[in-house]
Amino acid sequence: MEELAKVALDNEMDLILAHKRTMKLAELAGLSLATQTSFATAVSEVGRYALEAGSTPQLTLCASVSRKGQYLVARIEDGQLVVPNPLSQGMLNARRLVEKLEITNSGTGSLICLYCPLPASRTITPEHFERWRAQFYADRPLSAYDEIKKKNEQLQNLADRLQDSEQHYKRVTDSLPLVIFTANQMGQLLYANAWLKELTGYSLPMLNQTKWAKVIHPDDYADFWKQWNRQTAERLSFQYECRIREAVTGAYQWHLFTAKPIPGDFGSVAAWTGFVVNIHAQKIVGQTLRENEELAQAKASLEKSQTELEKTVRELNRSNEYLQQFAYVASHDLQEPLRKIVSFGTMLNDQFSPDLNPTGRDFLERMLGASRRMSLLIKELLAYSRLTTQRVPFREVPLLDLTAEVLDDLALLVEESQAQVFVSELPVVPGDPTQLRQLFQNLLSNALKFRRLEAVEPPVQPVVRVETHWVNPDELPVQLANRADRRFCRIDVIDNGIGFDAQYSDQIFQMFQRLNPKNHYSGSGVGLAIARKVAENHEGLILTSSQAGAGSTFSVYLPTE
Repeated sequence: MEELAKVALDNEMDLILAHKRTMKLAELAGLSLATQTSFATAVSEVGRYALEAGSTPQLTLCASVSRKGQYLVARIEDGQLVVPNPLSQGMLNARRLVEKLEITNSGTGSLICLYCPLPASRTITPEHFERWRAQFYADRPLSAYDEIKKKNEQLQNLADRLQDSEQHYKRVTDSLPLVIFTANQMGQLLYANAWLKELTGYSLPMLNQTKWAKVIHPDDYADFWKQWNRQTAERLSFQYECRIREAVTGAYQWHLFTAKPIPGDFGSVAAWTGFVVNIHAQKIVGQTLRENEELAQAKASLEKSQTELEKTVRELNRSNEYLQQFAYVASHDLQEPLRKIVSFGTMLNDQFSPDLNPTGRDFLERMLGASRRMSLLIKELLAYSRLTTQRVPFREVPLLDLTAEVLDDLALLVEESQAQVFVSELPVVPGDPTQLRQLFQNLLSNALKFRRLEAVEPPVQPVVRVETHWVNPDELPVQLANRADRRFCRIDVIDNGIGFDAQYSDQIFQMFQRLNPKNHYSGSGVGLAIARKVAENHEGLILTSSQAGAGSTFSVYLPTE
């Protein structure tokens, strides 16, 4: 793996530098602007996480060429960083933006590698690596912050060598356009250059007396001292971004506090020395960059969604055309031959049944039964297709009246099964009366049909209850969580029939699914699929709970407004 550039991640400005260098490397490698942005954004997210959770993270930009492929690789490592599981939101965002994200935790910290594939059509050679390194060397950034940091380190080295020349040190520090200070563990200033009063308007004793209360922004003040006390108690370097009120303008601007411990005798810390530098412009630039990146990502996502939506609409239109063609064939071309088979079969059964031997009569009865089942199946498939292809404007539907009409149609089945049906007060809901009739027709006929038959097990008088429950938003099933702004009711159809195993609770709503032998219970296996489709067409949901031998409950959630 070829190392091409390194960036020490000490602060927010280093993250901006890391982003720019990653963009530059991706550009040199010939990647598209979208890929450059995605890779650089992922590196920034991981770098920010390492900067906040670690101590001294370092980014190394590399390139890898092997039989497995060509990659740009960003390595971020820190001796005190441990990446927990589950990952933070920033790490999850980064993993979605790159092809591969590897995390290696060890006793000496963590290593995070992000991989961005290079086009197979372009062969990367050692000459490319040399040119890229030369480009980074020639394009070394030298921002005001980098210059300040460099001079401050020089000043600290100078102070170590010239401890007896305090006046010389003060002249040097006063010449720089930033606050340089020395403080004790309590945060009291022991020394500060002339820029302290230039910036704040207060002298060193006044700031010590008020603990910067009139200078640091109220929203930053408590956390500033909390972080200072925690870091200094552990003898660690301190770094904090906060807003400081500038004396000249009276406005709050972002500044970076940086302080490092100065070793004393016997492992103690003599003091903390550091600087305060204005980073307001960098903060604004960083925020603008993030907003631009987010805007570009949102735009790309919207364009992708628009394309997918248009494709889905075209597919739905084709599907509707096929369903309409099927509905025509089902209602005309398929039903007509079946009607003739049933008609002629019935005539044969009526006129010639006495002349047929038992085997012939059995064949004839099987043919008629199969034809009638086929006719019923075609009718129910046609009904299901119409749920998708035929939509009418909704109107107010009184479910109590509709249920009464359905029970009137099922009166013969109710009488034959000697069932008791209890219907509570039902609401008025917006919907298609025809579709809602299909829903309750199928649920009630199933409740009566799947009763305990004497031929199967000891019979029990069927009891069917239809009950209404009003549902609070926090009680809605997870499938309806995005519709919590609407009011829903739940209508339960409860029976004491044969029930079914709970593991089939979703399977029974699929087309042609039967859980019982057809010689005991008639049906095509389409009725519950129709019921679920009707509930979905009304922006609702149907669920079931059951236990074999203990009856079933079908719960229909419907919006009431």
